[in-house]
Amino acid sequence: MDAYFTLYVLTVALAVAGGGMLLLVGYIDTIPASFAHGWRWGACALLVPVLGPLYFCWKHWADCSKAGKQLVAGTVLMALAMGGLYGLGPWFAKRALEMAGS
Repeated sequence: MDAYFTLYVLTVALAVAGGGMLLLVGYIDTIPASFAHGWRWGACALLVPVLGPLYFCWKHWADCSKAGKQLVAGTVLMALAMGGLYGLGPWFAKRALEMAGS
């Protein structure tokens, strides 16, 4: 049980770390580029947290494909981490309580 829990925590932690890093790098690339295309694009990318930069990269894919891929990969990793945390977390907690009670 301990090895599976350790693997679970390691997987969730690495997904959060990798996803957060990719989102941050994608934002750093996207925000200045969006302001270079005008104030409306800049405000959209700055004020709408994840969807704004993704929408900007989708509309300017020729210029921002790398940042768009980073944002998509970061979003997917963060979603997988949250799904793993909220999907398997209660199961591991229940198992830990059952093992502690016996």
